[in-house]
Amino acid sequence: MYKKKLTWWISAAVVLMMFTLSGCQAVQGLDLAGAIQNDWAVKSSESKGTLQLEFVPGDTSMLSTDEQKALTALQNVKIELTNVKTQDAQHLSADGTITYSKGTIPFKLATEGTKFILSVEGAKKPIVFDVLGGSNLAFTKLLPTAVQEQFGNKIADIKSAIIGLILANTPNPSNISVTPVTDKVNGESLSLQKAHIELSGTELASLLKKLLSNVLADEAGLKELISQLYDALSPIIEEQIKGGSTDFSLKILSNKQLAVGLVYPPVQDFLKKTAASLDKMIAGDASNEPGILPIQDLFNSKSTLQADVYTDADKQVRKQSLALNVPLTNTSSGVAALKLSYVSETWNINKPVTANTINISGGALNVGLEASSIYSLLNNLDRQSLIYKLLKDDLKVTKKEVNLKLNEGASGAESDTPQPFINSDNKTMVPVRFISEKLGAEVGWNGDLQQVTIKDLLSGATIILKLDSKIASVNGASVELESAATLHNGSTFVPIRFIAEQLGGKVSFNDDTRVVTIKRD
Repeated sequence: MYKKKLTWWISAAVVLMMFTLSGCQAVQGLDLAGAIQNDWAVKSSESKGTLQLEFVPGDTSMLSTDEQKALTALQNVKIELTNVKTQDAQHLSADGTITYSKGTIPFKLATEGTKFILSVEGAKKPIVFDVLGGSNLAFTKLLPTAVQEQFGNKIADIKSAIIGLILANTPNPSNISVTPVTDKVNGESLSLQKAHIELSGTELASLLKKLLSNVLADEAGLKELISQLYDALSPIIEEQIKGGSTDFSLKILSNKQLAVGLVYPPVQDFLKKTAASLDKMIAGDASNEPGILPIQDLFNSKSTLQADVYTDADKQVRKQSLALNVPLTNTSSGVAALKLSYVSETWNINKPVTANTINISGGALNVGLEASSIYSLLNNLDRQSLIYKLLKDDLKVTKKEVNLKLNEGASGAESDTPQPFINSDNKTMVPVRFISEKLGAEVGWNGDLQQVTIKDLLSGATIILKLDSKIASVNGASVELESAATLHNGSTFVPIRFIAEQLGGKVSFNDDTRVVTIKRD
């Protein structure tokens, strides 16, 4: 769940930062909001862009040698996209590279609706990721399966209307200026208007909060947007009804007024929760999980966001540049500040463009946001490839730590997680599914055979355990356990050392806190 929240907040933070760069009013004769809406309404184009992330070193004396090496390796990371071809709202392609201290990783990207298809050097198969798969939007659960499957694609079709609603409710930043310039786009000299915007972190926070507040108050605007989405989805609804579907929700959706009325409350509830969560993160609410993204620092008065947006005579955005500087208050990380920069330029706007495709007829790896996905991804990579070493050795994406408090009471403390216990053999027993999934393995259960199958997605190892048996199978070889796998409080438990070591983990126990810890690098 945390990864889902993090992914969505990263996406939301970047998008909302761009929205706050313009308000609904013209500035010095430039309708910047109109230009940005035009930019999102572009049907086809060609472009290129560069995203660069820099970690400014701070006091690294408290870091381990491995942590210092990782920080040095990742101090400057640059992602370049060239030959970006947007064919329409559903199809885009790009050539790209990821460059860091150890080398450059080429890749190709293509989109099909909400699906991103990535062909990266070192991968055995193309990688497919569905952006909508991470949304976890409660109101989509109201929709029939066939409609849910097309929901993301139809969102893309009405993106201009979404931007229009947001821009209509966005206040102007206080520090914005416009000047005429002559600059080059794809080698062509153009007369452009350059809008320069500067924001502090506190002003950015204020603008985002005001934006969400305004959108929540704009009932007519929200309902009109839902109405447009309904119109985009209605052909699918009609097709399902004509096809003889008996899904009761389709009958409700066949009435537009009723459907809009039913969808509006959960959409508004989602926005309210988003606003409340943003407030907590800005305030640094201790109840929130510590994040990888330094949200509180981002909205600090010392953080700065500068952006330049270049528009032509047709009110089309032709160039953009953004620079974000976030000083960090947590000095124990060894990083004094984060610097993010982005530049792009666009040409051939609304002219015929054909996106390239990535062939997945030979198979592809579908990844989601579940914890085990990163292990599936690594298993799809050549272990000698630079992308594997970046993820495994430098980013240490497989590094896991699982802490479980030993259950020594008769019934144990209330918890959603099965608690470890010491059995009659004086061996510490742990819940096999919980531990295995936390360490990146998939777990299957065969009730007829009373058998658990564990597949380590990183190493490819297969472990088979049978209830009440001390003999396990590891890649087909028999291994004797210290104690038999057993059913306890509805869950299968196994000796901790066996399952941890088979999945590449190490076990430790704190006598004072009675907490069992499993670490995997």
